[in-house]
This record gives sequence, structure tokens and C-alpha cells, in this order.
Amino acid sequence: MKTLFVLLVLLSVARSDAVAQCDGKPGPDGLTWNFDEGEKEKFNLLRFIGGVFTPDIIKETKQVRAYVRDRRFAELVHRCGDVRAMDYIYLNALKIADHNITRALFLSMIAALDHQNVDLKVPVVGTLGLPLTFEEDSLFKARYRNLPSRLYVDTPPEGDKDKLQHFFGSAYIAFASESRELARTSGDLIEWGEAQFVVGGVDDPRDRRSNKQGERFGHDLLTVKNLLPSDYLNLTIEE
Repeated sequence: MKTLFVLLVLLSVARSDAVAQCDGKPGPDGLTWNFDEGEKEKFNLLRFIGGVFTPDIIKETKQVRAYVRDRRFAELVHRCGDVRAMDYIYLNALKIADHNITRALFLSMIAALDHQNVDLKVPVVGTLGLPLTFEEDSLFKARYRNLPSRLYVDTPPEGDKDKLQHFFGSAYIAFASESRELARTSGDLIEWGEAQFVVGGVDDPRDRRSNKQGERFGHDLLTVKNLLPSDYLNLTIEE
């Protein structure tokens, strides 16, 4: 009986540590969502000089993508779940963007792009490849592998990595424009265009759901600044 009590106490402490870790505080091994994605890089004079002349948005894009690629991010996704990981993509983007919400939503969308290239159906020409991320193959594959995927109760076996860009893209448009209607129209146009012009593309109602949830998230951030994506993934969207 005494042994059982000790085991229950240990399990309770372990669970508390896990919850704390998933809420942003360090876990028993010191791992936390707030790790520095560039902390292992050694000083390089050429990289330093190049950084002086590199636009901030380029540097911030590299930072947020490095965060998602990091093995520590992958380990935390495993421990805390994909929905929590989606929150921390946004929270990390906020930190990188000095808490500028417009930039943070844009960076979150960039971090979540799940296609390196897209093939377009062009009349007369045929198929035209369009680069999206401009990443090296190895970097794209590492980031793609770590993207959260199990986001909804109806997530299919192949996952929902593509829903991240729909959510954050719509949130960005809604917040930046202060217009849910513009975000809704943009999302609808993208779905229509994907079905018409993208090879293998379809007008997916589940994409539209993610668009609308992101639209609500971005618009609500105009008045309540501490909202998180996970607050909206279970939101029922009325047509």
C-alpha cells in the first residue's frame, strides 16, 4: 500500500512537471518552449556583416523557421501535443517580432508553409512551377517534418499540416486589414483559385473552416491581445 502511494505521488509530480513544461516553464530536464533557436551558432564575421545589410523580415523569417526545425521543438510537440505546438509557433513569432502582432501572424504563416513549390495550370503554357519558400531542400524537409499536424478531431491519417497556413494567413489578413470580410473574401478566392489553377488542388471545406477560424482569431486579437490559436481550433463556424 505504501509503495502504491509513493508511485501515485511520483506520477502526480511528473504530470505537474509535464503540464508546467507545456505551459512554457522548464520541464524536469530543463527543456522549454522558449529555447533560443540560434544559441548554438558560433560567431562568424561574414555572417555578421551580411546580417547588417539583410532586411529584418528576411532575418525574422530565418529565425522562425529555425525554431520549427529545431529538434527541441519536435520533442516538445511529442510531449505536449500538436495544438500546443501551434500556439508556440505564434508565441515564438511574437517574441521575434518584438510583440508586433501583424508581423507575428505573417511570420507564423511563413513558418507553416507546407509546400516548397506549387505547380500551376497555365493555359497554352501547361504546367508552371512556382517556388514558395526559397528554402534549401534539407531545411524545408526538416521544418516540414516538425510542423504540427493533429489539430482537429476529424484530422485524417495524412494529417493537417496544410491547415496551419490557412489559419495564420486568414488571421494575418483579418488583423492587418481590421476586416473579417476581407479575410473571408481572400480565403474564398484562394480556395477557388486552388481548385482552378493548382495541379491537384481542390476547394476543400476543411480548408475553409480553418480560414474562418483564423479570421476570427485575427479579428478578435484587435481587442484582446493575449488570445492563442488553440482558443479557436474547436470553434464552431456558422456558414
